[in-house]
Amino acid sequence: MSDLLSPILYVMEDESQSFWCFVALMERLGPNFNRDQNGVHSQLFALSKLVELLDNPLHNYFQQKDCLNYFFCFRWVLIQFKREFDFEKTMRLWEVLWTHYLSEHLHLYVCVAILRRHRSKIIGEEMDFDTLLKFINELSGHINLDATLRDAEALCICAGENGEACIPPGTPPSLPFEITSMYNQQDDDDIL
Repeated sequence: MSDLLSPILYVMEDESQSFWCFVALMERLGPNFNRDQNGVHSQLFALSKLVELLDNPLHNYFQQKDCLNYFFCFRWVLIQFKREFDFEKTMRLWEVLWTHYLSEHLHLYVCVAILRRHRSKIIGEEMDFDTLLKFINELSGHINLDATLRDAEALCICAGENGEACIPPGTPPSLPFEITSMYNQQDDDDIL
């Protein structure tokens, strides 16, 4: 969790404000850190379904190599790509992800975009799970953020409602139900 707190503390420059920002973030990402890791597992399941929808040849390759658990993307999902980019790029990426622009699960489309960008190498070198995990870990610091965000946005738009249907309700980083209800009630009040 320090991966998520340290940038907030650096940007906020105030421990009290950082604490409350971190509390709000943990309300969204808390299931990632449950002992049973249900939050991460639900996101990896959704990622598998998105790859199947958006890049069937890559999905079929992962199925052939018994890699459908997508554990090689575990770190990306757990800490929102914090270790994949330098500080400035991480802050930019988080700003895009946390606005819920296009989707509250845009981070999953970022995962798909990175995997698609490296599809030919993954399949061409016939990577098995261990090789794939090593390769993904070595991408840290070598991912083009601008191109990846463009690809992720295009994939999200292309997937549309079918993409959102691949993501089970309650999959982090969804807003907690109480907050969502509060927002919906506020919208209703605005109409009256």
